[in-house]
Amino acid sequence: MDIKKKIGSFLPPNFYSNEMIITKKSLNENQLKYTYQKQLISDLDYKHKEWSKFVDG
Repeated sequence: MDIKKKIGSFLPPNFYSNEMIITKKSLNENQLKYTYQKQLISDLDYKHKEWSKFVDG
């Protein structure tokens, strides 16, 4: 009986912090910013590769 009581009272770890609250809107905005910045870096990397062809050629 004592074992079942311990197993039943087990609490899984919290995925979210109880001290920090982030709204869904804020989370979505940050995700959009991250995606945009990632695309800019990818574009810049591509441009550098293209420019290096002209410099080396």
